Order: sequence, then structure tokens, then C-alpha cells
Amino acid sequence: MKLLLTGDSIIARSENHSIPEINFQLQKLNPYQIYNTAISGINSGGLALSLPNLVFNQPKCDYLIILVGTNDLAVHKQVPLQQFEKNLELIASSIIWRYYPGKVILITPPAVDENKQKVRNNLLVHEYSNIIKRVATEYKFSFIDLASKMQTSKNFPEIFNGKKNDGLHFGVKGYELLAKLIVQKLNQISN
Repeated sequence: MKLLLTGDSIIARSENHSIPEINFQLQKLNPYQIYNTAISGINSGGLALSLPNLVFNQPKCDYLIILVGTNDLAVHKQVPLQQFEKNLELIASSIIWRYYPGKVILITPPAVDENKQKVRNNLLVHEYSNIIKRVATEYKFSFIDLASKMQTSKNFPEIFNGKKNDGLHFGVKGYELLAKLIVQKLNQISN
């Protein structure tokens, strides 16, 4: 199965490997062929403008998986909720010509450890996640509520213990959880 992953640093970054950590964790669970075009720091507007390079000019895959919103909700560079929703609508309406709704998974931004993370908080994560859920429902995309799953994990807040240890970017435990959630969703929608 071929997967195209895109979005922000949560999808882009490496923790202990020469490839993005999410690629490594997914391949431990299943022999996926993974294309990862995520860009650290990108927000929904940047993703919408970059769809030609990040999605349309990439090999056609079985599923498109997008995690965006993490940088939109950061208070020092915040994209207002209304604009975030417009950007997501643009992304959704743009990708369905290439990836039918049953082939798209949107992932909410991660929860944060508010003791360490100073420019994001879980109230904002919840507000932006609700927009993602609404757009996913409207376009009949699948979605993963990563923030809620993280907050109910027995490993919260150890999920964030990694190289950065900044309350946002997570370590191996966080990537193991994210990979497990993606595989569960793929199994659910591909059967």
C-alpha cells in the first residue's frame, strides 16, 4: 500500500532515524511504501499554496494523510479560526480531484504539554481540531482526533519526551501512538 503523508513538523521530523519518525514507525507495523512531503513550520495557507508540489506532483498513492493546524494555532503567528476554515476548505476542495474522499485522512493537531509549551494550549488545539472534524465530515474524509487520543493515553505527557522536549514535538512514544492510530484508520477504511 502506498501512502502520501504531508503537513507540518509532526509529520516531517526525525527523532532517531535518517527518515521521518512517522515513516519509521509506520513501516515497523506494515511494509507501506511511504512518500512524505511534510514541511516543518507550514500552516494551512502554506499547505494550500504548496499542494502542487506536496501532493499533485507526487506519485499517486492509495491514501493521502494530512496533519495541519499545529502552526495555525500558535499564538505568536496565529491564523484566525475563520481563515483556517477557509484554508482547509480550499485544501479539501482541491485534493478531491486526485484523491476521492474515501482515500483521505485528516489528522488534528496534537495535544500539548502546557507546562512546557508556551505558544500553544489545548483549548486552541480543541478549537482548531473541531474545524478539521467539520471539514472532514463535510467532505466525507476520514479523520483522526490525535489530540484526544493523546490526552487519554496512559503515556501523557511522557509522549513529549524526545529530542526537542518542548511540549509540542513528541518522542518515540508519541510517534508509536500516531502510527498505531493511522494503521487502525487504514484498516478500518480499506476493508
